Amino acid sequence: MELTVAIVGSGRMGTFVGQQLPQDVKKICIDSDEAKAKQLAAAVDGTYGLTMDAAKDADVIAIILPAPVVNAMARELAAVVKDGAVIINMATNGKIEDDVKKLNASLSFVDAKIIGNAKVMAMGFPSYVVVNTEDQAVYEKISYILPGYTKVVMGDSNLVPQINTIGSEEGIRTAVTLRKRLKEFNIPKDWEDIVIYTVCAGTMLAYVDDDLGEFARNLVEKLEKEI
Repeated sequence: MELTVAIVGSGRMGTFVGQQLPQDVKKICIDSDEAKAKQLAAAVDGTYGLTMDAAKDADVIAIILPAPVVNAMARELAAVVKDGAVIINMATNGKIEDDVKKLNASLSFVDAKIIGNAKVMAMGFPSYVVVNTEDQAVYEKISYILPGYTKVVMGDSNLVPQINTIGSEEGIRTAVTLRKRLKEFNIPKDWEDIVIYTVCAGTMLAYVDDDLGEFARNLVEKLEKEI
């Protein structure tokens, strides 16, 4: 599939997405921070630009920016991209308003939300992208340019911010509670860190993979009854 893909945003998640693009697509990295855009472009063998005009020839444009600026960037893109382009909003809480979508009826505006964390995804852990479209051709383009994710699926992307928030809240709650409990032992902070990073996180992974030992399985039974 011959495609030109523009990545708008060269932060942590934008960098991860850019690095996952297939080798055979032409890549354009766009960011107002020239150093970041240039660095990502060099890493993915692409070109870079500082304004939305750089995306004028792109077939697919992925907006990976903080939520408050997504709508404004989509408006700028709608004025410069070619007819038939697909504009993807990948900001978890970002939204492209209907008035922007009406600026050019030939464009496809699609939410594609990521279930995952950029740091652990970069380490090879599973992640999903939920694409909110029923257009098979659009879905195929998006899934083609995102081969680095475990799955790219059609679904209700509006659920992703909620489930990501639950996951983040409960993860942070566990880490905060664990550190507080470990303080009782007056151990060095690096000991606390390794318990959270290795024992706690490792046990969670084993739970998901159904690979717990007998001791941990007994704890699961106990906690399931309590909760």
